[in-house]
Amino acid sequence: MPYERAIIPRDIEGFNLYITQTNAHLILGVPTNAVLYGWTAQNLSDWQNFQNEWEPLFFSYSDKKGGYTTAIKTKLEGIIANAVIYDRENKLILKVKATVGLTVDDCIIFRIPQSYASPQMIKLQGTSKADKNKAIATLEGVYPRLLPTIGGFVKAECFLEITESGRAHKPEGYDLVEYAVAVFYRGTANLPTAATDTRLTVTHSSKATFVLQTANMTTNLQALAADAVEPSRIAIFFFRWAKSKHPELDGPWSGPFSTPLL
Repeated sequence: MPYERAIIPRDIEGFNLYITQTNAHLILGVPTNAVLYGWTAQNLSDWQNFQNEWEPLFFSYSDKKGGYTTAIKTKLEGIIANAVIYDRENKLILKVKATVGLTVDDCIIFRIPQSYASPQMIKLQGTSKADKNKAIATLEGVYPRLLPTIGGFVKAECFLEITESGRAHKPEGYDLVEYAVAVFYRGTANLPTAATDTRLTVTHSSKATFVLQTANMTTNLQALAADAVEPSRIAIFFFRWAKSKHPELDGPWSGPFSTPLL
């Protein structure tokens, strides 16, 4: 059974509670839960729009004496189906599951098993029966060695936190290093403190050692006066171990890490 059908209620009463509770929960906190989960502003707006479209129809549906019609029921079922598709395409619930520091309340609101609550426990699943039978274990985060070179290049060598040295390698069962990165001028205030910061670009490498070219990463460089001397640049990184086929089992984000650029 696809995870969306198991988690998002498909019955009208159940979905009514789900869309109402999740939207209320998403806007709580500073930063908001939506930001912590890695949802974009558009994701949040679209999820709220499902509720906005839902509420007047559900009000009529609940009025069995005067407002209820088969057509309204069909429209409500259509909204549920669209929400399931939207979640699948944008991996919203998977992002909630992968959030570092997920609370029991988060799990209850989103109908996620409480085993996902912090400390994050990662099931080491693979394609073989032996891999799928592995015990649940806490996954060590990524500890990178960042080596800048002339021209804005950065060589990243990724290790487990418990090793921090030796030959860079990915942990068993994980085939990607996922990283979120952005370039800023040195001295910029309010640099990213979490991988969910929207100024970061998220990408991945299939190798534990890779080289990134940052010369064209100028989105977050503020405009300078015509006669100003350009400050030196720094790159901010966050890393995690990831699974290409099971993104819901990606490891926790590590970071921030920074390096000057040459």
